Amino acid sequence: MPLVEVFVDPSCPWAWITSLWVKEVAPQRGLEVVWRSYCLEIRDDYGVAPTVPERLREAALAGHALSHRMLRIFEAARARAGEEAVDSLFVEWGRRFFADGAVRDDSLLSECVVASCLDPELLGAANDDKWDAPIMESMEVAYAFGGSKTQTPTIVIDADPPYGFKGPVMAPAPTGDAALRLWDAIQVVAREPGFFEITRPRAHRPVPPGLA
Repeated sequence: MPLVEVFVDPSCPWAWITSLWVKEVAPQRGLEVVWRSYCLEIRDDYGVAPTVPERLREAALAGHALSHRMLRIFEAARARAGEEAVDSLFVEWGRRFFADGAVRDDSLLSECVVASCLDPELLGAANDDKWDAPIMESMEVAYAFGGSKTQTPTIVIDADPPYGFKGPVMAPAPTGDAALRLWDAIQVVAREPGFFEITRPRAHRPVPPGLA
């Protein structure tokens, strides 16, 4: 079963949309999916990218800070309870963080831990910067395959040899047979050592759907 590592900042709507696509593809392509930590707050030195419009900067800063705290909980849960715990936390986070009218404060962290049936003591990890070490180690892997200061999502496939890529970025994500066609096509171009980039304007806003 191929191991697929998806590097996500939980506050990124593009990453959440891509994660829903990966979840749909995984059982039909026999993929083992692992959610790896990628922290936009750390990447951007506790600021935001210059491309973020001024009117959105304050909300982006707050979202990245809360997401950083969630990533620390991810890493503590991974160490204590394994990848299934991280998957559950990410699902519960996405359902709440991207919901219309979402309240984005520390209560969200607690709700995710409780909904995942995990030990409430994990909430203490949000304030413990020792968990930044595995986050930054994870980001170095993402940089190796997606490029320096790569974006979220970045995906790495544990093949022989391993390969990875920045993205894909899409809105909305395809479903059904179209989701599989996109996955298969991306694997073809990602394995080609001379291929580097394809891009076009972002025509749609990242409006993430919820998980069923």
